[in-house]
Amino acid sequence: MDWHTHFQQVFFATWQKAGLPQQQYFLNEYIDCREHGDFNTGWIQQSAEILPGINYNQLRSVYGFGFTTGNIFASMFGLDAATAKETSNWCGRFNLGISLFDYISDELEGGLSSVTSLEVFKPFVKKNQLVDRSLNAVEELLSKLAGTVLLDLKNAVAKKEGSPGADQLFKMMKRMFDAENFISNENLSADANLKKIEKALYRKSAEPFRLMAAFTALRLDNNDSRLTKNAGATGKALGYCYWLIDDAKDVWVDLKAGRWNLFFTIAAAERPHLFAKGNETVSERQLIDIWERSGHAEQISRQIINRLVKAIKRMRLPEEVEHHSLGLIWASLWQWSKY
Repeated sequence: MDWHTHFQQVFFATWQKAGLPQQQYFLNEYIDCREHGDFNTGWIQQSAEILPGINYNQLRSVYGFGFTTGNIFASMFGLDAATAKETSNWCGRFNLGISLFDYISDELEGGLSSVTSLEVFKPFVKKNQLVDRSLNAVEELLSKLAGTVLLDLKNAVAKKEGSPGADQLFKMMKRMFDAENFISNENLSADANLKKIEKALYRKSAEPFRLMAAFTALRLDNNDSRLTKNAGATGKALGYCYWLIDDAKDVWVDLKAGRWNLFFTIAAAERPHLFAKGNETVSERQLIDIWERSGHAEQISRQIINRLVKAIKRMRLPEEVEHHSLGLIWASLWQWSKY
């Protein structure tokens, strides 16, 4: 069995059983918005080919994903066109920033210590961790992105001082930063704290969507505590969906690299000594047997999609807005699972 294909089939079959929209025209609209949306990315053009294998089109697409996700949230929350464009731009820059952070931490030699020593992350680290040095092209781009994202977040929070949840946004950002550091230093092992691992994986992979939703809701003119709470719950539920699909897609890459993945925590919970020798003696067949025997694909897909449905319903959106938003979310998740 190909686990990625199996999980993908189960997840989207569960989506369909829940009565959620999944028409083909949503896919075309989503791709057009992500790749050709109304956003100015000239600043990305200046950073083309920042590293071998990372070019302008990839940077623009990652930015476009965040922008489109922000646009979906803006539509849900009823932002005016001008504010929606601003918040979507923030989400695009934020998504590109965390993607570059992940890339440096996971793919480059000494990347974790390199990225955590950047001056822009001074609010998140101890002073003695910072190093005065010249930056390479990818670090320079990340520093610029993180600087603008944090500044815009600070300004938005200042304007909404006293708003429910506003003070939590920087804390969420700090938790994500700490989770990346923690998980990058944790290899597969039998003595790992699975609850702590899973929490860090959630904050690294799903919490960014909660933050994008919360930031978008923060730009509303009112201080509706119900909407703020429901917006965060919707972003969190959506983040879980992306986290599941992403980890299912990367499961064998992560196994080879000895990195933790949500599905490894599930297997380790059932077989405590499974990773006694890290990834050395664990086969794909062993893991698939564990997941298949307990029906984990079906259980977790049903749980997470039900969470998303409930969160969306609590938003009390107009029927056409709910249908359109969920259709674009389906298209985004479908694309995410394929590519």
